[in-house]
Amino acid sequence: METPVLNTRWLATLRGTISEPTPIGGNMLVFNVDEAELEGPKISAVVVPPSGDWLRVMANGNWKLDVRLMLETTDGAHILCTYTGTLKADAGLSERIANGESVPGTEMYFRSTPYFETSDSRYEWLNDLVCVGTMRQFGAGEALYDIFEVL
Repeated sequence: METPVLNTRWLATLRGTISEPTPIGGNMLVFNVDEAELEGPKISAVVVPPSGDWLRVMANGNWKLDVRLMLETTDGAHILCTYTGTLKADAGLSERIANGESVPGTEMYFRSTPYFETSDSRYEWLNDLVCVGTMRQFGAGEALYDIFEVL
């Protein structure tokens, strides 16, 4: 039997800054996305309000993401990007992030599943994509990750 493969193609890089979270209850953190940009060969956009990240800290310390970003492209289109995801956060990683360290993506399991939605005909191709995001760098108020289209 052949080993299955999953083919992907890099779509864009998302770079953003986030402020200190607002704690809600015992395990929910809400982050306002202060500033972010999405850059790739077929898209260039900035994140505009309303945009935010609802992060649930699970009993084992892992993070479950619920993110909603409003993108505005350089040519004026509006695109909604929503994603869920997981960060496996062992005690050492959580401590490093809490201490303000910027941690390379190679030292963590941080994956997301971005979906895009727009009615702008120039970007409707995004509506049909299934994507996966991988963290490249995280911490110190910044996030940098790559988004891949699943082929």
